[in-house]
Amino acid sequence: MDSDNPKSAVEIKEEGNKYFKAGDYEAALSSYAAALKLYSGDEKDKEKQKEKAVIYKNRAACQLKLEKYEAAIKDATKALDIVPNDPKALFRRSQAFEATGRLEEAFKDARTLSHLEPKNTTIQATLRRLGPQLHEKSERVRTTDGLVDEMFGALFGKGDTEERQAKALKNLVILSRDEPGAQRIFQGGNGLVHITSLVRSNSHDQKIAGLKILKGLCTNSAPRSMAVLQQTTLALLSELVESSVLEISKAATAALEQALVSLSHMPTLEDDLRAWRKKGESGQPPFEIVNKAENKAVLTSFINAIRSEKICPEGRDECIDALVKVFPKNKLLILMFVNMKGVKELLHVAATSAPLIDSGIQSLTVTERTRMHISVLLSTIWDSYGHDDKQKEPFRNDCEAVIGEYMKKSSVQSHLEGCTALCALMQGAQDSAAPILKSGILPLVINLGTMEQRVCKIVSAETLALGTSDKVLCSTLGDEGLVALRALYQLRDDEVRVRALVGLCKLGTTGGGAVNDQTFADGATLKLYKSARSYLTKPKKEIESRKWAAEALSFLSMDADVKEQFIGDAQALNALLDLTKNQEDSTLLYGVCQTFVNLTNTFDLPEIPEEMKKLGEFAQVKMPKLAEKDGKEYVDKRIDVLIKAGCISSLVNLTSSASLTSREMISRVFLGIVTNEANRGVTVQQGGVKALLSLADNNTEALLSLADNNTEVGKDKAVQALAKIAITMNPEIAFPGHKSFGLIRPLVKMLHPSKRGLLQYEALMALTNLAQLNDDVRKRIVKEKGIPDIEMLMFDQDEDLKRASTECMCNMILCEEVFKLYEKVDSPTERVKLLTVYSGEEDFGLQRAASGGLAMLTASEIVCNQVAKVGCWLDIMKEMLLSNKNEIKHRGAHVVANMMAANKDIATKLVESEVLEILMVLSRDTSSEMEKIRACAMRALDKAVEWELIKPTDK
Repeated sequence: MDSDNPKSAVEIKEEGNKYFKAGDYEAALSSYAAALKLYSGDEKDKEKQKEKAVIYKNRAACQLKLEKYEAAIKDATKALDIVPNDPKALFRRSQAFEATGRLEEAFKDARTLSHLEPKNTTIQATLRRLGPQLHEKSERVRTTDGLVDEMFGALFGKGDTEERQAKALKNLVILSRDEPGAQRIFQGGNGLVHITSLVRSNSHDQKIAGLKILKGLCTNSAPRSMAVLQQTTLALLSELVESSVLEISKAATAALEQALVSLSHMPTLEDDLRAWRKKGESGQPPFEIVNKAENKAVLTSFINAIRSEKICPEGRDECIDALVKVFPKNKLLILMFVNMKGVKELLHVAATSAPLIDSGIQSLTVTERTRMHISVLLSTIWDSYGHDDKQKEPFRNDCEAVIGEYMKKSSVQSHLEGCTALCALMQGAQDSAAPILKSGILPLVINLGTMEQRVCKIVSAETLALGTSDKVLCSTLGDEGLVALRALYQLRDDEVRVRALVGLCKLGTTGGGAVNDQTFADGATLKLYKSARSYLTKPKKEIESRKWAAEALSFLSMDADVKEQFIGDAQALNALLDLTKNQEDSTLLYGVCQTFVNLTNTFDLPEIPEEMKKLGEFAQVKMPKLAEKDGKEYVDKRIDVLIKAGCISSLVNLTSSASLTSREMISRVFLGIVTNEANRGVTVQQGGVKALLSLADNNTEALLSLADNNTEVGKDKAVQALAKIAITMNPEIAFPGHKSFGLIRPLVKMLHPSKRGLLQYEALMALTNLAQLNDDVRKRIVKEKGIPDIEMLMFDQDEDLKRASTECMCNMILCEEVFKLYEKVDSPTERVKLLTVYSGEEDFGLQRAASGGLAMLTASEIVCNQVAKVGCWLDIMKEMLLSNKNEIKHRGAHVVANMMAANKDIATKLVESEVLEILMVLSRDTSSEMEKIRACAMRALDKAVEWELIKPTDK
């Protein structure tokens, strides 16, 4: 207690009480505040603390009288912290909570108080009052409209705490992600105005949340996106994209990205899409891009941000990635971007990532991965052109102009920047780089390698290494490039040597697995491998050297001797697998994936007819052939080693790679692994099915886009791998839950006439196995339009396909919708006739499947009547009953019993034929293996008696 103060805290409190009774609440507050100051340092004195709690309670009462409800809540809470469950403090806090609309908290305090004072009539009245209000509020909040109104009220109303406002903000972000919530926020009174005010706020948290809500509003709605760009203003969003604060830049980029997706509308129906493509193929201009002006404005914002000096480096990468995501969904956006000179701007940014000779500062700050992001975007643009050389011209021209601009200058720094831009281009669109190298730039690249500055040697080596990526570029480099690479490889600088090593490896191994198609002498490749290995196994922090070593290995591992050397090197193998954890660098992942393909021999092997081989021998021309160490026995052993080392988990991780080529290679490796049935279980256990389903990627969105996440070859390989798993494993284990649904669409696509042979056969076998699961799966196969394709293959000339498709149809007949198809009398494919005829075939598998289907179908009298119209039906029934296979005999007896029960006309024909005598013989066979057959025969005979076509005997 303050010794200078003549009055005690209790005395001052009493003065405050007098003021309170007199209605002078401000004076009472001052007295209570003065009294509380005298308790500092008395935390351990329990009596003093109780006195303090009383003052807090009294001050809370003052705050209530003055309608300072938040202050009343704080004082009552402080009193309760000292004396838990104090009745007066609970009551006063409950009153304050109710006044601020926080009904849940008010009800909770009142209920606690009612347990303490059950006979308190005031508190009982409070509970009766709050109960209905809470119920009404909860009913209102259950609806989307109520939730949005509740959050807007908490966020933009008066009197709510910062905690409740933060919670409301978070809830609005969540609501905006669903269509009903986004629409309600958009349509609500001043909804967009409120959200815009958040975006303009000085609070980073509110600004970011507001941008996330705008992203939700833009999702799947062009009108909402248009309104966001107009009311929030594109200028403001563009300014925020260029923010130096990464989280703000990312949120603004995501909002603009979503607006671009919604505004650049594509045909939504597959029929419309086909018409769109057909119009383009016919030479006529395809549909014009909708909302052209708005799309152009948004693209301008992205281009400006990519070149901006204000944006943070990571934000720049986010902008580039946003275009990587959007462009595959609409080729027209790509054409617009190129016409806006977007490619030029990308290459200028790539050039700024060049190393500096002196200690100067670049005009733009970029990350270590900016160039890689640019390469991915260039690849996306280039791949979208397909084989249309005319459309590629503007892209090529812009690339030549930019790189030529740098290389024509006399400055060495400009040459470094031009080479760096060229490297970005070669990593993204190799085919476009060869003409640039031919245009007189190569001598300048080689000259950089002869300069004293270390960075010049590094850039020269890297450019030459990337220039050896394909045969066209290799031929452009010629002997000059090879000499330059050898000279750089002789240097002592590891960063220069490892790049030169990659170039030498690419030049020395061009055979793709063929023994007699190599540039270097025998043994030279193994020497290069030892050098690459030394870089691959360096410490983890030296990621750049390890990355280049992985790329070198991707070419060296085409050599069978290198494969065997590497697979037996546990340290090198583990080092390679460790690199798969780096998911951000797609250029790194490409090398790793290619090495896996080489080790498993899952590249496309050349198929050379025998006539061509003989002709080659006669003409003394070397024909491609696999080395002895690339035989099946060696490959199987290598795959076993890879699996034990954790290759499957690495492949699963690699699936997140955005590179089309990498994903195709992953599909190839998975197929190589599961080709051996013994490896399928471990593939399922380690998450291979989920990865393969994403690699199959045949969803509706993919079908409607002009580009896809996977190549056609990659999808085929992934589906084939899934089919192999589905054929031999229990689908309930391999494809639990709805995973089986995700497999059906790609399997059905494999039945298309363009997918001949093994692809169709394995897809049919997999569908047959899946169709056994349940009716939901069978209905899904029908929904995916699988029945016409299965029926088509039932007519195929290939006996295996005919049998497999009939087996699949047999299982599909369990589906009511398919069953009804067979009941159609005017069936154009004469379905019932086909099954009836196949039931008499010599092929056991085909006969078993067809007769099994017929056994189920003849439960219908309509089907029985159709069977009876088949000219040779009685002979087929007789053959089945006399079969030496009990499976066929049982199916035949079941069909005959059903036919006998169908109607008297059919029964009469059966009784008048030899079938009756066979049935009587079967009914007398008492052997155990004939029990089911005998039961069917007896059922048929009993029905004949019922029709009064035969008379019963004693037996």
